[in-house]
Amino acid sequence: MGSIPIPPIFILRVTMTDYDILNLYMLQSANVRELWNVRKGLIKDINYYIRKSVNSQIHNKTKLLSLIYSAWSEAQFVQILYTPKGFMVFEIDKIKAHKGNQGIAAGWKYMLSEAMNKVGNTSNNKDLGSRLTALIELVDEYIEEPSILRNKIAHGQWINALNRDNTAKNEQLTNQLCSLDPVEIEKRFEIHRYLGYIVRDLVQSPTAGFHRHYWTNIVNLENYIKRTKAWCFESKRNRLLSKPITYCNNNG
Repeated sequence: MGSIPIPPIFILRVTMTDYDILNLYMLQSANVRELWNVRKGLIKDINYYIRKSVNSQIHNKTKLLSLIYSAWSEAQFVQILYTPKGFMVFEIDKIKAHKGNQGIAAGWKYMLSEAMNKVGNTSNNKDLGSRLTALIELVDEYIEEPSILRNKIAHGQWINALNRDNTAKNEQLTNQLCSLDPVEIEKRFEIHRYLGYIVRDLVQSPTAGFHRHYWTNIVNLENYIKRTKAWCFESKRNRLLSKPITYCNNNG
């Protein structure tokens, strides 16, 4: 009697449903809100230590704020990726794979390109092409650059940044670590929020909401950048020192 042939095994890929996408969006939205609340707590701490002139705590809390910024940025990326009625499942898979292979900044840029394709062809539409370029420039400045420093902090390089192979000191990144400015990080949060508004409109309503709100969001963003151009650590310190201390920090 011959052996009984073993039937082939078919591995079925479980496809996400609209409910699954909505559920992931809701879960990630809670993460985004929580990280925003952590941000507010850290800023309160930093303000307190500025007024108490405790420089060591200012530096430490600022590094934590930098970490939270990058974590919040990544959480928002996933939140937008799962925007209901936005990307198809196969598009979500492509964007996730791109981010996994090339990093968070590349993931943002790829998501922007895929979303803009829903509006039109950027290669033969000058207006759409210029909009995409402007958005990618925001990613370069406010996501890619901070993520490099975030990686150093996350790997325990709080004072001296090392090179990729951990065989020598990276002078440029070490200087950036030493000069981290909590006010600049606060501004990044706000600028990133405007980027989030634009991308959500692009993903969720490429033929209506994006065109309707794009210039409003861009103008608001440009106005915020102009209004806060002179804001810096010293101007914040001077402003805080002119007021009585009302916030009590139990760690101080």
